[in-house]
Amino acid sequence: MVDDETDSDRNLEPDPEREHDRRSEPDPEPGPVGEHAPDEHLKRVREYLQYATEGADGPVQTQLNSLTKGVFEEQADDLTAGDDPPKADRIEEIAEKLDGLAAEADGKTTEHILAARDHCLAFLEEGGGEGQADSE
Repeated sequence: MVDDETDSDRNLEPDPEREHDRRSEPDPEPGPVGEHAPDEHLKRVREYLQYATEGADGPVQTQLNSLTKGVFEEQADDLTAGDDPPKADRIEEIAEKLDGLAAEADGKTTEHILAARDHCLAFLEEGGGEGQADSE
């Protein structure tokens, strides 16, 4: 086998031109929720849940994974169903669970959980899932 790599190709230093591991970046500070398109709020919910999951352990991490999956499913249903937005009652349920879960977490994990909850609430306040609550 011929090895065409040079010593410089084997350099183990990170290449700034390549995509780097997101975990090496500091977690963002949760900021004001502001107004976004409803889908943007759900994207932010997933981002903050991911940050919270990375800092969590045990049962909190398991519950965060489950809630992240629920948000993802609502967004996926939105993409595949066309005109049917994520159901408001499901997003409201996720927000309530996040509120309770924040009490079980600590530090940055709590901050990220509360930021995710705030984006769920903003999604609902701005008409996300409008007309979908209690329709099942």
